Amino acid sequence: MSPMEQKPAIATLLLQLDLLVVPRKMSIYREEAMEALLEALQRKDFPSSQVTALDALSSLSGHLSTPGKSFMEALLLKTAGFDQAYNALMKREELKRNETEFTEKTKEEEKAARSWEKRVAFVLSNHEKGVIFKALEECFKSNSVEIAKSCLVVATWLVHMLYSFPDCGVRDIARKSLLDKFINVLQSSRNLEEKILAALALRGFVSEPGGLNEVGVYAKCIWKILRKLKMSSTAANDILKALMNLPCVDAAELWSCTEGPELDVSMNGEVLSLVHIRSRLISSHSDGTIKVWDSRKRVPRLIQEVREHSKAVTCLYVPPPYDKLYSGSLDKTIRVWSIKQEEIHCIHVHDVKEVVHELTASDKVACFSSQGTGVKVYNWSGVPKHVNFNKTVKCLALTGDSLYCGCTGYGIQEVDLRTLTSTTFYSGAKKLLGKQTIYSLQIYNGLIFAGGSLVDGIAGKVFSLSSKAVIGSLSTGFDIQRMTVNSDFLFTATKFGIIEVWLKERMTKIAYIKTGCGGNAKIMSLATDNEGQRLFAGSSDGKLQAWSLD
Repeated sequence: MSPMEQKPAIATLLLQLDLLVVPRKMSIYREEAMEALLEALQRKDFPSSQVTALDALSSLSGHLSTPGKSFMEALLLKTAGFDQAYNALMKREELKRNETEFTEKTKEEEKAARSWEKRVAFVLSNHEKGVIFKALEECFKSNSVEIAKSCLVVATWLVHMLYSFPDCGVRDIARKSLLDKFINVLQSSRNLEEKILAALALRGFVSEPGGLNEVGVYAKCIWKILRKLKMSSTAANDILKALMNLPCVDAAELWSCTEGPELDVSMNGEVLSLVHIRSRLISSHSDGTIKVWDSRKRVPRLIQEVREHSKAVTCLYVPPPYDKLYSGSLDKTIRVWSIKQEEIHCIHVHDVKEVVHELTASDKVACFSSQGTGVKVYNWSGVPKHVNFNKTVKCLALTGDSLYCGCTGYGIQEVDLRTLTSTTFYSGAKKLLGKQTIYSLQIYNGLIFAGGSLVDGIAGKVFSLSSKAVIGSLSTGFDIQRMTVNSDFLFTATKFGIIEVWLKERMTKIAYIKTGCGGNAKIMSLATDNEGQRLFAGSSDGKLQAWSLD
């Protein structure tokens, strides 16, 4: 090892000893150790010295496996919500032992370990007002893939740790030195893990107003990247949410979608219901057919078609854990299907003696609307029980032991399934002219989205389930016939073949999609994937359309 390579290793040892012995004041050893590390980081003419310095910084965090190798990167990825690398490391025998030892540590030891990491990060970050971030900025410019990657890991760790202790004026310096470097990694790297590391660092920056505004300048450039990345990292999702709450970010400018070919399935009649589960789209039709599609491609590919219902399949429902499908039909039956990798298989048929218009279900109970008022509750045996509240039910939504019914009269009834009693969740204003109705209900993350008749320029409302308070309204010029919601967007369908797109975080309309519905045809069903990458619509003239959401 050359003298230049030896210096970072010696500096690390001195710094570790100094931090243990003299934690509260700057000693000459600490000063010398820091200078040696900084000098090595900036020696472009000695790449091996830079590598050694970066390795030394990585080991200082204390995240070491049994053989003494740093697993800082894997731990950072786990912190960002991507734990595959960490879990893979834990499977190795030496790390299994390390993990066992760690789980047996006392709370005091765990606290001491966290304290050590924070102390090291504090000293490194605040030395000479953040000069280490300027040194890392130079390392990022290296043509060496090894140096650039190691620099990314160390820089991500330090920026992440910056927000675990009070700011001493170095956060701005870190951001000025490294923000564009992380943005560049996010945009140009082809490596998923590198993108996630960059996102973790950027999440720190957007946690305060100054950093959020600076990252907001890049919103248009990184929006699509973050939307794809959020499927692998919670950090990306946190950044998206922060950007969407930034007044200077125009969400309408960021929205785009790619329309796929329209599929003609009119030989099976109307497309009455759609559900999306994992990479599968399931559709039901007015001739009693249920179809399963592979939705991973731009054009959905039909992989199964079954016709076990004798009349129209009016509704489909798939509750967590997403291993069963429930179908309701005008043939007066509810069928239970097991969901396999490629196909669905009917495992139970329940004769409920009445036509089924709307359906929601769980392992314990099925709730459906039929002819007449009120709702029927069926515990999978015997005769369905009638909960009557003198209103016609147009849509249903279920969470836990609470059933929500969208009704005529522009109201929502809440049914307690334990007692089979009904109370008014929401009562809309009565109008002298016209019939007001709630046509669609969707529950997502503690909120209930309700869409229906246009009343005073408002066709939808968003409620908090816990407080029943209205927290948002959907201002539009059309009745809302169908709704679907994912992590980013709310989609509402009108009877004129238009789908309006709403930003879920702000409850603001950002775009609209014109479907191919012709003549008097209307949108009968909507579905989206939870990640917000695809949208599907089925129409009364037997057309199925898909869009890729960019």
